[in-house]
Amino acid sequence: MPTVQAQAKRAFDSIALRKPERLWVHYYFALIVVLCLMVMTYVLNRVVVDRGLMAAEGVKHSTAQVLIAQDIVQESYRLMGETSPNFSRFEKSIAQFENLHSVLMSSWLRSADLNDHFLRGDAPLYQTVREFVTLAKRFATGPPEVREDLQARLQLLYGAGRLHDDLLETTTLIVNLGEAEAAYFTVVQRAMLAASALVLLAEAIFIFLPAQRSVKSSIRDLQRNTSELRRSQTKLKQMNIQLEHMVKHDQLTGLPNRAYLTETLAEAVANSRASDWSLLLVGLDDFKSVNDMIGHHTGDALLVAVSRGLQNCVDHENIVAHVGGDEFVLVSGEPIRFLLERIMALFEDPFDIGGRRIPVNASIGHIEIGDDVREPMDILADAEIALQVAKNQGGNKAQAFTQDLRDDLGMMQKLQLDLRDAIENGEIEPWFQPQVRLSDGRLHGAEVLARWRHPTRGLLTPDVFLPAAERAGLMVDLDHAIWKSAMDQAWQWQLSEVWRPSISLNAAPDTIADPHLVERFLLSLQRSGLAADQVIVEVLETTLINGKDDIAAINIDSLADCGIALELDDFGTGYASLSKLTQLPLAGIKLDRSLITPLPDQAADSVIRAILALATELGLHVVAEGVEESAQAAHLNDRGCCVGQGYGFGKPMPAHEFTSWLVANATTNLKAGPDMARFA
Repeated sequence: MPTVQAQAKRAFDSIALRKPERLWVHYYFALIVVLCLMVMTYVLNRVVVDRGLMAAEGVKHSTAQVLIAQDIVQESYRLMGETSPNFSRFEKSIAQFENLHSVLMSSWLRSADLNDHFLRGDAPLYQTVREFVTLAKRFATGPPEVREDLQARLQLLYGAGRLHDDLLETTTLIVNLGEAEAAYFTVVQRAMLAASALVLLAEAIFIFLPAQRSVKSSIRDLQRNTSELRRSQTKLKQMNIQLEHMVKHDQLTGLPNRAYLTETLAEAVANSRASDWSLLLVGLDDFKSVNDMIGHHTGDALLVAVSRGLQNCVDHENIVAHVGGDEFVLVSGEPIRFLLERIMALFEDPFDIGGRRIPVNASIGHIEIGDDVREPMDILADAEIALQVAKNQGGNKAQAFTQDLRDDLGMMQKLQLDLRDAIENGEIEPWFQPQVRLSDGRLHGAEVLARWRHPTRGLLTPDVFLPAAERAGLMVDLDHAIWKSAMDQAWQWQLSEVWRPSISLNAAPDTIADPHLVERFLLSLQRSGLAADQVIVEVLETTLINGKDDIAAINIDSLADCGIALELDDFGTGYASLSKLTQLPLAGIKLDRSLITPLPDQAADSVIRAILALATELGLHVVAEGVEESAQAAHLNDRGCCVGQGYGFGKPMPAHEFTSWLVANATTNLKAGPDMARFA
């Protein structure tokens, strides 16, 4: 149970105002009460003074009336002894006596005793006074013979008629009334003082004490809030420090991020401290594939391991930052060749992640900051250019930034902008290279190749503009534009009965993986007028790396179901596994020119025979690229290769030149060699 002290504390605390914000109402109420008490006290004192003055005035008038009555009696006695009396003084006294009596009768100073004294009884004072005044007036105005009688009656009325005693009693009654009122007002004043004391005590208990409690409570709350605010400020400072650390550091690796790096570089460049610094941008090669293979959780652990390894490659005063998903930056004043050696050595051995040894390679773009005042983002951009060049060259190498790289990048960006317009304006042309049956030399078909007639740079081959198309994300539109033009041209040859065409269309990996590939391809085929067996789609080995269950594999199956033949291009470059040949609905394979060029070398011949045997076993026809000599063609034919393609039969030609070539060679037997090359 609560203690007495606790109960008292709760009771005392309950005195505090419920709503301290309305304290001003209580103060106004207390002020009004005090003002009312002051006004009442003033009014009471005023009444006491006024009643005291009235009592004194009444006593004065009553005493004066006694004296004047006595003077009237004495004056009447004196006038009796004079032969020619003068009644002016006598009459004046009568008027004064009568006036004083009227004042006393009309005065506010009255009581029950005074009322009885003046008006009630057998011989009220009022009647006695009127009788006395009447006798005095008759004495002054009457004949001399009646004056003696009248004077005797006045004397008798004043003395024996008790006028004198009644007038004295009037004075006594007025004095008694004043004393009674004084006593009454004294009691009232004391009562008011007591009431004032009670009111002030009540105000102190119910207003000022709660107000004081509320003020104390507010002060305690304010002190508590101040303490909490100080603690909050301390926590806020700590949170700001943590937040600043989070903003400037990567959450996964704990390394400084791009914001911290750019800020540090900007300060160093501004203070000329970065003139002998080098910046190395390290990017993991094909990290997306590694991440997909081992999972994102393990991939994050790999990034952490790489970050720690890079930190061990530099001193503590140097900077190691994580600026992207798989990109790290090192800034150091150490000679760059030593840094490159340590970094490349870091990636020579696989990383041990959760008991698994995961190999990963890295490419490096590096730049010397120098004395020029430059923006940090410009320095990083130059390093990024060098890194992309290293990756484009196969990765796992270092590339220094040079101005030529930036110029090449600018050229590439300009090419990307021009390429978009070129596709829309039909500047990309289909060129055709013949494919010949090696068994009889008859025309088998033609491969469609892209050429771009640039308005300022002239004719551009695919090795120049395809990288720009890939970077700009234009490969899908580019392929469909070439396909449409090629199919329209092939239909013209068929209409003119020059040749019933069979054309091979190259499809980029992005195009094969396009969800809308089948619809767009079939629409173009239908509009061209060609049959499904007149078109072959060539896919690269790199397209098949992701497996059969992705969009590319689904599109390949869908095209095959529609009767479109598919060939595996550049076979033998080492990307696809042999299992892909059995998993996908392929009609044939194209041997890469790197396998054909060494023929009839024995080692190359062994590889060719093995591939042809595999193709025969799987029911696939084989097209050999890069056939330039008749000996190569004869050798391939002897080994069972069906079709040959290369400069030995004809170079790629624009549509009008290929039309002339068709007119001359479509129905003849062709042999590979220099004689055929002249037609190109």
